[in-house]
Amino acid sequence: MAEESARRSIDRVLRVLLFLAGRARPQPAAAIAQACEIPRSSLYPMLATMRERDFVVYFPEQKTWGLGVGAFEVGSAYLSSKPLQQLGRPVLSNLTVEAGETSHLAVLHGNEVLYLCKHAAPGLSTSLITDVGVRLPAQLTAVGRAILTFLPRSQVRALFPSSDSFVERTGFGSTRLFDLRQTLAEDKQRGYSVESDCTTVGVSCIAAAVFDHRRLPIASVGVSFATESRAEQDLPDIALAVCNAANTLTGRLRGTPPGYDAGSPTTEQSPR
Repeated sequence: MAEESARRSIDRVLRVLLFLAGRARPQPAAAIAQACEIPRSSLYPMLATMRERDFVVYFPEQKTWGLGVGAFEVGSAYLSSKPLQQLGRPVLSNLTVEAGETSHLAVLHGNEVLYLCKHAAPGLSTSLITDVGVRLPAQLTAVGRAILTFLPRSQVRALFPSSDSFVERTGFGSTRLFDLRQTLAEDKQRGYSVESDCTTVGVSCIAAAVFDHRRLPIASVGVSFATESRAEQDLPDIALAVCNAANTLTGRLRGTPPGYDAGSPTTEQSPR
């Protein structure tokens, strides 16, 4: 009984924090109580305790509640721990073993892609420019396009407002927003992104997006390889391994892919 009561109290505290985190402005207690399904008689002493520990702050003039500095400190500590890299490294290691190729974890940085982690396959001599910390034009890379594919159209347009936004490296890849939109539509239909020669002639990459709890892309996982080293019939197997790795990392981050059916018997994402 005591254990169940403790679980319920913890759940209520977390519901309040998540509710306030999802609102741009402080909220009145009545709105918190209704949204979190907490009786006001229980909510007020809870808020008072959270206020003492600086997890919430009270604004007396508006009679509203918002997140306090304690919540900020927890969030900052989470970001400092680099959870994406920590959770992603074993996923990349497994992907490299399965695909037999070098794998990457990348995030969007403006209209460029930033490589956070890399796991090289032993014995491969293919020279890759995708080292940790390297930034490349997002529209030229499979890891970049995998993220762009699932962003709102308005955000993609904001990232590439003019022809000057499109940087070329090898003469391949989209140089106009119209062309990029077509490529992203094909990637979305396929379920993953494929790029050849756009960043390095003779090198290809297959990548898939990683999603957060809002079903938005926050990163991507990719595999790079010498184009001539792989036959056409090998690519679906590589794509499946990449998609499954991306979906595994999504699950580790407690994220949800777009269109995911909670009743589905598996979380693996097959290339379409």
